[in-house]
Amino acid sequence: MEPQPSAPGARPGAGPETAAGPADDYLLALHLDALTDQLNGTSSYSGAAVFLNQVLEPNRGLLEKLADFFEAAAEKAREAESDDAFDLHDDLTDAAADVRQLGEQLHFAVDQMRDLSLPHAPGPQAGTVARASVVPLPPPVLPPPGRTR
Repeated sequence: MEPQPSAPGARPGAGPETAAGPADDYLLALHLDALTDQLNGTSSYSGAAVFLNQVLEPNRGLLEKLADFFEAAAEKAREAESDDAFDLHDDLTDAAADVRQLGEQLHFAVDQMRDLSLPHAPGPQAGTVARASVVPLPPPVLPPPGRTR
C-alpha cells in the first residue's frame, strides 16, 4: 500500500484528530481560516479589500490557483486512461472552469469593498441635487411700502 501524501509542511500527529486525519494536515485550510479571521478583525473596508484581494486577484489569488490545481488534478486523472479517469478528468476540468467563472463574476469586488470607505455625496436618486448643480435663488422681491393689492 502506497503511503498517503500529506500537505507540505504538515506535522504528522500534531493537532486534534478529525474524521479525515489530524487537523494540522490541512495547512491550506488553516491559512484560509487565519485570512478569514484577519478579514473579520479589520476595522476598515480598505483593509478588508486587501484580504479579499488575496482570494480574487486574477493572476496570483486563491481562486486562480485553485483553478490551476483542479486542472492539474484533471490531467493526473487522464493519465489513467480509463472511462472513470476520463469522467473524473471532465468533472475536474468543469470545476476549474467554475472557479474561474466565480473569479470573473467577482472581479470588481475588491474595488467595490475599497470604495465602501469613501464618502459618497447623496445623488439625485435620493431626492437631492448634487452640490455642483445647486444655483442660489435670488432674494424674494417684496412690494414697495405703502402699496396694497
